[in-house]
Amino acid sequence: MTHIGSYIQILLLSAVFLIFISGDIGWALIYTAGAIIVISAALLLLSKKHFSVKLGELSGTANVGEKVEFEIMLKKTGFCVLPYIEICVETGSSIRLRTSLVFRNSAVVKGSFRVNHSGLNRIKLTNVTVRDFAGLLQLDIPCAEETQKGVLPKNVDYIGPEVFPSVLPDDSGDTEEGTSVLRGGLPGYEHREYVAGDPLRRIDYKLSAKKDKLMIRLDESTGYSSTNLYIEKNGLPGCCDNAFALAGKLVMHGGTVKITHKDDSFTAATPETLVKMREWLAFREFAADSETEYSLPEDTNVIFSGNGEVSVRIKY
Repeated sequence: MTHIGSYIQILLLSAVFLIFISGDIGWALIYTAGAIIVISAALLLLSKKHFSVKLGELSGTANVGEKVEFEIMLKKTGFCVLPYIEICVETGSSIRLRTSLVFRNSAVVKGSFRVNHSGLNRIKLTNVTVRDFAGLLQLDIPCAEETQKGVLPKNVDYIGPEVFPSVLPDDSGDTEEGTSVLRGGLPGYEHREYVAGDPLRRIDYKLSAKKDKLMIRLDESTGYSSTNLYIEKNGLPGCCDNAFALAGKLVMHGGTVKITHKDDSFTAATPETLVKMREWLAFREFAADSETEYSLPEDTNVIFSGNGEVSVRIKY
């Protein structure tokens, strides 16, 4: 808020001194007020282009509802004396932060917000407002700084129609030799000890009998057909949560699941790759998209749209 009202009062007081009390004191007050205004405005105009503002990058992922902290770095790039700096940040709601660059060459302003939905959450530095010492002038400087935070899908129960057995991975036949996870994609298998939740069909019974404990193959591709999930272009965060819930359900039953979103896809067949799929979904942007067209894959089995609505395609 500017202080124009205060300066009007000073000028009125100066006029009273000038007319009724002492002309010398009155003129002195007028000159003093005028000098303050001119000097303050000049300092603002000289300083406004001599500082930089940068929004710090965010790393890692967060869960829905967690508080995420961010930093904004300000630095002088020349002569700069700014006593009042207000920074506007958009995170779904507006956050205003204040600092100054008077007796220091740089400043770091910290803020925080709560992430409220799965997928990519954007943080935008939209505007910087600077004011002079006298509080008379205010300048708005537009900014285009932006960073983002990946938010993991929520752990929810799958809500939707039953996925019919005709689109589930085929139980018949022997598993083909897969691609090793640990050996960089070379044919063959790596193994580890079984833990609760692993698909039973990946137990290597011959090796388990030799070692006298259950062993699991760490193969990414086992020859089974996958259940293909597709998130529509208008898919909102509810699609992210519901699709991952179904993917987790199918993988825990020994299936292979592929999720496609905006012409990009990720496949999970083990608990390890399911974790990676969750991280992949955290960095997808789920928002109504009416401009770009995306083709629906022919092999799609389950479609998610809107805020998590589900439709199942049955192939005969």
